[in-house]
Amino acid sequence: MTGDIEKIINDGVLAPSGENCQPWKFKIAGSTIHIFNVPELDQSVYNFLQRGSYVAHGALIENLVISASQYGYNSQITLFPKKDDHDLVAEINLTKISPKKEILYPFIGKRHTNRKEYKPLKLSDDQKKQLLNAATETGLGISKIIDDQEKLNILGKALAVNERIIFENKELHKFFYDHIIWNEEDQDKSGGFYIKTLEFLPHQLKGVKLFKKWPILKILNTIGKVSKMIAKENGEKYARSGALAIVAVNGNTNSDYVNAGRVAERVWLKAAELGISVQPCTGVLYFMENIKGGNASIFSQEHRTAIETAYQNIKEAFGIMDKTVPMLFRLGFADPASARSMRMKPNITAKTHDAR
Repeated sequence: MTGDIEKIINDGVLAPSGENCQPWKFKIAGSTIHIFNVPELDQSVYNFLQRGSYVAHGALIENLVISASQYGYNSQITLFPKKDDHDLVAEINLTKISPKKEILYPFIGKRHTNRKEYKPLKLSDDQKKQLLNAATETGLGISKIIDDQEKLNILGKALAVNERIIFENKELHKFFYDHIIWNEEDQDKSGGFYIKTLEFLPHQLKGVKLFKKWPILKILNTIGKVSKMIAKENGEKYARSGALAIVAVNGNTNSDYVNAGRVAERVWLKAAELGISVQPCTGVLYFMENIKGGNASIFSQEHRTAIETAYQNIKEAFGIMDKTVPMLFRLGFADPASARSMRMKPNITAKTHDAR
């Protein structure tokens, strides 16, 4: 059985995570998989209170459940089984059943982020229905999709606040460049963005290399408003998407973020099945988590106002003022991605009895 469990875990870690940090480790105790968060792998502003990592763990768990069913196991999930240990995210007990052909299983390995320019095509009504059903069928959250151009324009500007702040905030600028992997052969050493996955056009790539030097960027922002130009370009790109979609949940607990990750992965896998390209756009959402949670000091007052306005516009556009939104997607149709982020070999410890 341990061999099957390791195969299931290898499918699980194909899940997305913030900056591809892959913040997990595993212990196997008999038929139970113990899933641990590794906080030191992501201490960024984008991961306030580890909520981004909890979403990633939700995506991991959804992959595990689908893979386990494919291999012939039922999954009984217990989230945060020890109230005083937030690093123990879940225990999954597997029991043998007849293997089930899972429609989404082949797409676990095919799902990826595509940041290319999307074609000027809208999703069909049937495609939107299937994506929305994929969310609601989990029973863990909902998804909403917007393709009205007026709202897309508003949302594009809101999402691009992320890029503006990256190129105006010294700490976030450093974080961004610290997580760029410039050489393909370095991908298996740590998480991060392989430069080709960011899909910069040649003229953009020249700028990205130049803007790495903070003193130069500060001067260019002062005399040429470079950061605002970058935000404008990205906002227009987001607005040209076939659609924008969110995953929303009712609460704001750690378990809610994990469940949101499960919903998001299910929607993303369905999109892969339908041939729809996906790009997560969550920067503003997690900037706002910092502000709401009392960690606003990293932002200037001007930036706090921009974030709050953008967040308000997002919630109003989707009509979800009373819900938590841990995930926002850009959806559409694009040429194949230039590259995909690699996954490191999962950290698995097998034990017979005690999980820890």
